[in-house]
Amino acid sequence: MSKNFFQTVSTGVFDRSGFDTISERVFFGVLGSVLIYGFLVTAFVANSCSGMFVHGINWLTVIFVGLVIPILGIMIAVKSSNPFISFIGYNMVVIPFGVILSPVLQIYSPNVIRDAFCITAIDVMTMSVLAVIFPGFFSKLGGALFIALLGLVVVQIIRCFVPFLANLTIIDWIGAGIFSLYVGFDWWRANNVPKTLDSAVDLALDLYLDIINLFLFILKILGKKD
Repeated sequence: MSKNFFQTVSTGVFDRSGFDTISERVFFGVLGSVLIYGFLVTAFVANSCSGMFVHGINWLTVIFVGLVIPILGIMIAVKSSNPFISFIGYNMVVIPFGVILSPVLQIYSPNVIRDAFCITAIDVMTMSVLAVIFPGFFSKLGGALFIALLGLVVVQIIRCFVPFLANLTIIDWIGAGIFSLYVGFDWWRANNVPKTLDSAVDLALDLYLDIINLFLFILKILGKKD
């Protein structure tokens, strides 16, 4: 979904100086806390907006809220080396995502949403462990994943106009595979970047986008089966 457009922007976390380096324990504590905060905010906003689209969807509003604001938020986070400013950019992503996820989640049954959540959680934990066990493999995935993501962007755009592709489940499987590998890749990055507060927030944003898109693709796969 939205990360298809966002991944083209590099966070540059590898290039940042380490003068404000923090301990590894604090780094991963902040990263995990910011990540969990993002999902809780998204879930709260999605639940609060559940009645917002009863009378139909204004697509101009959806595009503005779901695309323009998050892109601005990511640009703010990317350009800033101040963790507080980056956190503001992070909120400009997780809050709008809650708004646009609300009508999406209403399409599926609670059982499908629960199963998608569980599978996503297991996948994320698995890829995180694999990234630690096989760092050499994941360190080489950046270029290949970027090319795969560009291809997925093109296909996703075409799907909007071609009903046959819109119902082709294999594309959803490929999308889930790409973002699953991105979880491992970004977790590898988290283990190798300078340990600063700003890097923790930036990587939490990357992982948030990986996981939310992985969840949405899994949701579509299970929804079609249901």
